[in-house]
Amino acid sequence: MRVFILRILVFLGLVLLLMGGIFMFNRMQLKRAPLLTDTEVLVIGDSRLMTGINPALIPHCKNTAQNSESYIISYYKLKYLLAHNSGIKQVILSFSYPSFSAYLDGIFKGDVATTDVLNRIYPIMGIADFHGVDLDVYKYYQVWFKNMMVYPHTNHHKYMGGFVKLQPGIQRANLDGTIMRHYFDKDTNNIGISTIARQYLDSIVDLTKQKNVELILVNVPLHKDYLKRIPENFVEYYDGVKLELEAKQIKVLDYGHMIIDDKYFKDYNHLDEEGANLVTELIKADLKPQ
Repeated sequence: MRVFILRILVFLGLVLLLMGGIFMFNRMQLKRAPLLTDTEVLVIGDSRLMTGINPALIPHCKNTAQNSESYIISYYKLKYLLAHNSGIKQVILSFSYPSFSAYLDGIFKGDVATTDVLNRIYPIMGIADFHGVDLDVYKYYQVWFKNMMVYPHTNHHKYMGGFVKLQPGIQRANLDGTIMRHYFDKDTNNIGISTIARQYLDSIVDLTKQKNVELILVNVPLHKDYLKRIPENFVEYYDGVKLELEAKQIKVLDYGHMIIDDKYFKDYNHLDEEGANLVTELIKADLKPQ
């Protein structure tokens, strides 16, 4: 019996030793922040910019936008990247009607995207950073443990995102499903405006001012059928925030209502590759000093 217990203890000791070594390796990798040495224009935000801005068409540009990236995530990502990359001069941030939807507050617990989102952001957001949002703490620690203690790896920067080229597909898109997810809860009630979103948008504004970085807000074209279905409270809120920010000398490039052909859309609120190239050229022209 004593021999059996001793073997168990030795085995557990070896496991803990191995996990400790894995943790130290991953911790060292985690501290190696992405160095954007050739980046002057940083694109950050949600899937509309992930699929809507081709960085290859803008000199010294890096697109880091991702699916389901709310302003709270964008803030902590931007804070981390600016702390380690002093060459960034301009930040292009997504700015659209669903950017202020309360549905984004729920992606950290019980959402289909929860595991994926936490698997991306654990390096830049600790438990204490999820102010005002409902977090699946167990899932967060599960993701953290898997990435830091179970196996050694060098890719701890999955929050970096990147430009995704999409093919046209508006004919196969589900408008009803998109509108429901963006603006309504499961009981078809208007899900309302997120105060968290506005709070962290203001934090991004303050952060860029502190770092002497120009902030540019971009709303890519949305399909005309999508625009007709946006609830009025979201339209009014978006328009109000836009006016407030412009009054503070924040540049807003709003192409949301620009009429473009269906061939430029992947679905009702994402551009395909050709649409992204079209809009990127517009943005590049608008970024030039007048």
